Amino acid sequence: NVTSLVRVSDDTSIPCLGFSLSLDVDSWAWGFSASVNPSVLALVEPDVDGTPVELAAWVNGTEFRVFTEAIGRERAFGQVSLRVQGRGKTAVLGEPISLATTFSAASALTSQQLLDQALPSGWTADFQLDPWLVPGGVWSHQGTVMTAALAIAGAAGGWILPDPVAQAFTVISRYPSAPWDWGALTADYSLPAAVTHREGISWTDHPPYNRVYVSGTTTGGVLGRITRTGTAGDVLAPMVSDQLATHLTAVTQRGRAILSKTGRIATVRLRLPVLDITGVIQPGKLVEYVD
Repeated sequence: NVTSLVRVSDDTSIPCLGFSLSLDVDSWAWGFSASVNPSVLALVEPDVDGTPVELAAWVNGTEFRVFTEAIGRERAFGQVSLRVQGRGKTAVLGEPISLATTFSAASALTSQQLLDQALPSGWTADFQLDPWLVPGGVWSHQGTVMTAALAIAGAAGGWILPDPVAQAFTVISRYPSAPWDWGALTADYSLPAAVTHREGISWTDHPPYNRVYVSGTTTGGVLGRITRTGTAGDVLAPMVSDQLATHLTAVTQRGRAILSKTGRIATVRLRLPVLDITGVIQPGKLVEYVD
């Protein structure tokens, strides 16, 4: 891999011994960690008012923007280094940067409009869930911008995929298609075994639920009964309640996400370089592994 690290404000290169970037579906910001020479401390320290330094990390031509949030000094075998850690741009939408506030809507809005209303100026969200109507007076949330976004996305079984560079993120379903339909779909990526240098598989058993009830919590809510097609619907998952369960569209998406994580599940772990043909494979993509 070809990597580099640069301070955005003045395009100053920061020599580093190595760095890592991480993301998963339960994280709403890119994670960042780097080991740098102690001589560059002044380049990565926050401003006097606490504003974190913005860095541009490049991996094989792909850019990631991150903020430094923690700096630590390490010494091993006489060698001193600085450990710099931080998160991607969406970090500013959560604690400690974003302060808790109250979000509400007096008039009827779609779920996408609720999210757009909660975002600060300059931020955008690509809402890839099927939007649904939320009656006025139903939506009420106290917290940061990101906790509000997570509440809206989670109501329909969604999660937040942060953009690596821009002030933007995408709201995606954890299961846009149910796992039992994956065999008929075209994969986003097809990885031959030859390009992966580590493979691991582990199996876990989950209850074989085939039906779930999703209910609203206010007068504007609905009660949905979601059943896996072709089953008797005789194994009930615990009932789920959500203030934003106000339409069939919402409860169907939430129910699909719940019933998709059932039965025996194989977790496949693959490690490979950042290939030119694939770039960085981000969460939410369907990958075909050809062995």
